Amino acid sequence: MSNIEQVTYTAIKTNKGKPRLWIEGAKLDAAGFKRGQLYNVEVTDSNVFFTLDDEGNRKVSGRTRNGKDIPIIDCNLPQLYDVFGQDARVRAVFQQGKISVSLHHEQQAQQEREQRFIKNLQGGQLKEASLFTGGAISTTAIHDAVKDAGITGDLCWVVDCELKYLQSAAANSWAINDNTTFLVGRAEEIESQFFTKVDLLSFSMPCSGFSRAGTVKHKQTSEEHEGGTSLFGVLNAVRTANPALLVSENVTEAQGSPIYTLLISELKRLGYTVLERVLSNADTGTFEARSRYWFIAISEGLADDLAFDLADVMKQSRILSDFMDSEVPEDMWADNAYLKDKAVRDAEAGKGFANRQLLTGSESKIGTIGRHYAKRRSTEPFIIREDGKERLLTPAEHARVKSVPEALVKDTPMTTAHQILGQGIDYLQAYLPVRKLIENLLGKLAVPCAA
Repeated sequence: MSNIEQVTYTAIKTNKGKPRLWIEGAKLDAAGFKRGQLYNVEVTDSNVFFTLDDEGNRKVSGRTRNGKDIPIIDCNLPQLYDVFGQDARVRAVFQQGKISVSLHHEQQAQQEREQRFIKNLQGGQLKEASLFTGGAISTTAIHDAVKDAGITGDLCWVVDCELKYLQSAAANSWAINDNTTFLVGRAEEIESQFFTKVDLLSFSMPCSGFSRAGTVKHKQTSEEHEGGTSLFGVLNAVRTANPALLVSENVTEAQGSPIYTLLISELKRLGYTVLERVLSNADTGTFEARSRYWFIAISEGLADDLAFDLADVMKQSRILSDFMDSEVPEDMWADNAYLKDKAVRDAEAGKGFANRQLLTGSESKIGTIGRHYAKRRSTEPFIIREDGKERLLTPAEHARVKSVPEALVKDTPMTTAHQILGQGIDYLQAYLPVRKLIENLLGKLAVPCAA
């Protein structure tokens, strides 16, 4: 498009119950639309054109301000609703002698993602993708939720900067198929062309900049931490892949942080309805006490009249021994004298973390297990037996207390498995809300739901 004088983003308003497009000022003058000149209006399926014409059937109106003419186009065509919809945002491009009005590109994106989602849902298959995939725990939980709601999920691409985690995911996650593209790198460095269109995008930005432990360790706020720039990768992926549904998880401290406040505000501006909630094992019945901040963003047109809450409840009554392996190698057990001595020193020093989590198997819950569990840190859970020896949970046990299918860390080295699980999620915190959401959308859109 050549000889563009100006581009203006505006909206179709309503005046006395009728659509109204109002354009005034120097931009009209610069494009040759001076007060009193004639022009024609042409309406197509997707545009409205104003063209100067000495024999035109409309006249540029105006007003006088400080002795100067201010040209005005006041268009009240009923067809404006037909072309753009009520209260639509539009873009006006000014060239010499011509003005082209089209739907705002962000509103076009909203219409496109909603139409694509409805078409794919009715066709029985949704396209999925994930950022910060790690070992694909959250990715697989969401994939399972979509499947169990009666829809096939196709995981198009995954992103993570740690190859070892993606290798574990590729070996163990049934969400990944032969056509899944692996994008190995930081989310913010991935080029836009690799973020192909999807219906559902899940992500969990690095938590170390938000958590209390990470803040103390790095002495940085979330926006100062190196993981803070991941926000730009998320927004690039959202704009490019244009999903209708977004699912995100992080530590509870992330809620209300500057980064998440900006992210939520931008998603709302882009046309998403955002539902936020902190979920814990009280919401899922999972054994590990693990509270996490979740939000689900739904494209506004799909969210209208949708009865949906982020939480569900699954009560259970189990003890730790129900999750434990029947046999473990003897070399997993150790005296851990240094940890016992440290606990005594911490107690004498009045430190708040002097009490260790020493578990026998009779407990009805277990504390949070973190990413560096394999380092045998004093504050995290240990199994203790009658002779005083202690051991860590095995990766399979670690998976079970998080409701994670242990197959997701099968044949993965112990340290890597604990890292994947420790920075992962309570499986049901992703599974239950997403399944419920898809079932609600199936009902809203009158698509048959599998039993």
